[in-house]
Amino acid sequence: MKLESLTVQKVVTTSLCLLVLGAVQVSAKDKEDSKSGRAGNWKSNAQGSPEVAACRKKVEADPKNAEAQNDLGWALRQNGDAKGAELALRTSISLNDKLAYSHSNLSVVLLDKGASGEALQEAKAAIALDPKKPIYHVVCGNAMLATGDAKGAIVEYKTAIAEQNDYENAYFHLAQALSKDGQTVEAKVALSQAMQLDPEDTRAVKLFDEIAK
Repeated sequence: MKLESLTVQKVVTTSLCLLVLGAVQVSAKDKEDSKSGRAGNWKSNAQGSPEVAACRKKVEADPKNAEAQNDLGWALRQNGDAKGAELALRTSISLNDKLAYSHSNLSVVLLDKGASGEALQEAKAAIALDPKKPIYHVVCGNAMLATGDAKGAIVEYKTAIAEQNDYENAYFHLAQALSKDGQTVEAKVALSQAMQLDPEDTRAVKLFDEIAK
């Protein structure tokens, strides 16, 4: 894989203004949320998750604890149990429909199984409850992209970047949406930023090569 650094730099210089940027500090709460799987990893597309066994114990001790059900749901999703994850997350929402991260996590699980329409509804519910959380906009953008709404997805990814301007995963997905919308130059700009933030993100390198062909 060869990247023409001068070309990339030119694209960045001439087109960076097309991206919406902003900056916020990552709070202690955000760091804690990351441990429990409630927040996005700013690099790549990984999210943390608590241990399944530990989550099950919390749910068994207090089945009506919506947060415990959410954490179990996300842990199950991260460990390949989609059905169990969906059940736990729906239980969490039934216990407390004001937990934005439960709606967002359910959106991810629903999108995993191809239920993009319902995934979009849950993503929008999360944003309605907490519009400042960058990951909820990325999750919503992913659902929009899956339903064929590239322009709507672009708006959501740019909103996420405006809230957290080192959110590498948002830049990557923004590039995907821009590419699908025919905005090739802008897609390269977003990818160059993603690769600067995480040079080891092979997804971004692969997509850049595909766009550059």
